[in-house]
Amino acid sequence: MTATYYQPLTLSGVLASALPHDIGTAKGSTIYTVPAAFSRRPQARELDLLHSASVARSLAEAGYSEVQLRVSDRRLLITNTNLEELKAGLAVLVGKILRDVSERALLERTTRAEELDALALIEEHRLDAVNASAAEVRFD
Repeated sequence: MTATYYQPLTLSGVLASALPHDIGTAKGSTIYTVPAAFSRRPQARELDLLHSASVARSLAEAGYSEVQLRVSDRRLLITNTNLEELKAGLAVLVGKILRDVSERALLERTTRAEELDALALIEEHRLDAVNASAAEVRFD
């Protein structure tokens, strides 16, 4: 089984209506959680990869050690940041992380599907051999 259609996991944009209501005010925090909408619902393996230590390491190596990526339904919650950091480069990094996660999950699915296809072929050959052997048995 090979993937005939591949839709990478991407973000369609920031959900401005879900941002803290006091952004830009004197009482507003300069660091907050920025919610962004996924292009589709993330798959279980993509979620595992997104929450892995390697993602945290990538963020830290790029200077965003306090930033975390969390998932809530079809939203990516980018914590401990702000719109300015995202515009200054964090958004590009998050996009790359999502692309890498999506591609790795696809590769793992494809590899596993190929392994299952190979096992099914082996089983088919085994059953053919058993049936052929059974057909050679004569009771007369």
